Amino acid sequence: MATRRSFQARFNVPKGPDAKTIRTLFAKFQRTGSVTDDLVGNVGRQQTAVTPENVATVSGIIQQNPMSSVRRIASETGLKRSSTQKILRKSLHMFPFKIQTHQAIPVRAVEQRVDFANQMFTMIDSEGFDVGCIWFTDEAHFHLNGIVNKQNWRFWGSENPYWCEAKPLYSPKVTV
Repeated sequence: MATRRSFQARFNVPKGPDAKTIRTLFAKFQRTGSVTDDLVGNVGRQQTAVTPENVATVSGIIQQNPMSSVRRIASETGLKRSSTQKILRKSLHMFPFKIQTHQAIPVRAVEQRVDFANQMFTMIDSEGFDVGCIWFTDEAHFHLNGIVNKQNWRFWGSENPYWCEAKPLYSPKVTV
């Protein structure tokens, strides 16, 4: 009680620390020689997922297939998706780069396109063609050969490789 009254008088507070708090601090002082807070810097869960073994595992998967998604790597390794993301970005310094797509156009098709464009310019200049008759509509193409939305294509790497994926000009597809 004397310690509590002394604390109240010194810091001018109506209530001092509880008797249990005083006993705990005294026991800690006897044990460690200090009453500083042990939890400073140690608040929260310990980071156990970002270990050298997990970093090596994720690095091996990325080296085998740099187009693996974070979710797929996480399911293969048994790690959480956020831990896998942390390993890729902070430990391996890798970032997801988009793969650019372009049409695989044969030389003959390029020549035909140039001829068509020249014919259209000639028709428009001679006023034999009404530009207002061209309709632009919204369409979505679903390719049957496995081509997917390019927004989902990513390549994990430490620098941008500027990859281009050529897709066929006339692949079988359904237009909606």
